[in-house]
Amino acid sequence: MGELKRIIGDKIRNVRNARGMTLQQLSETTGLQTSYLGDVERGKRNTSLDSLEKIMNALDIRPGDLFDFRQVDINSSEFEISSILEVHYQFLKAKKTEDVKMIHRITKDIFNSIEGSRQEKG
Repeated sequence: MGELKRIIGDKIRNVRNARGMTLQQLSETTGLQTSYLGDVERGKRNTSLDSLEKIMNALDIRPGDLFDFRQVDINSSEFEISSILEVHYQFLKAKKTEDVKMIHRITKDIFNSIEGSRQEKG
């Protein structure tokens, strides 16, 4: 299953639930089948831009909100490394180059320290 489909589906489900809307209500508002919407939320279905626009309009969200992954719960057991990396990428791409380089150096130092501790114990 594509990670982006799953992340977008999770985001749609979270927004829908936060709005107190059921799948049936979203279906009635968008004109899309509940089974289709459920598949989209589970990341099992590709969705057209037209359908995505209907969903965003029904949930009153902008494309930027839907594709902003900074608020995704990376501690969820459903997240794979590629999903977590996508969240980090989305967060870092708006930062200054020098800040991203600094974060990279710090991250590298942290991992070197962790690996050094493991070797000492091992």
